[in-house]
Amino acid sequence: MINKYFKRNEFACNCGCGFDAVDKELLDVLTDVREYYNKPVIITGPNRCQAYNRKVGGASNSQHTKAMAVDFKVKGIHADEVADYLENKYRNKYGIGRYVGRTHIDVREDGPARWDNR
Repeated sequence: MINKYFKRNEFACNCGCGFDAVDKELLDVLTDVREYYNKPVIITGPNRCQAYNRKVGGASNSQHTKAMAVDFKVKGIHADEVADYLENKYRNKYGIGRYVGRTHIDVREDGPARWDNR
């Protein structure tokens, strides 16, 4: 366990390479979401090694390759509600993306980014 809510393997690259790091700030944001909703946070898009990132067509500078991003859902909560919460709480920071059934969060250092790919 990394903390009382998350296990390291939840952040592991889907290719099986063993890349399973997680940025502390990202973990703090996910823990905040977990505690705000008091419901499990399910990581649906964890880290990606460079090879896997290319395979899935990820951006060449994807925050997923830096252990600074995940896609996730909160059990029983609509993804739009989760994105609204993040956008309101973290107005001037982070990358927050909206997708069907999931939310993207990254703790990029170069200012806020928002997108909607629903």
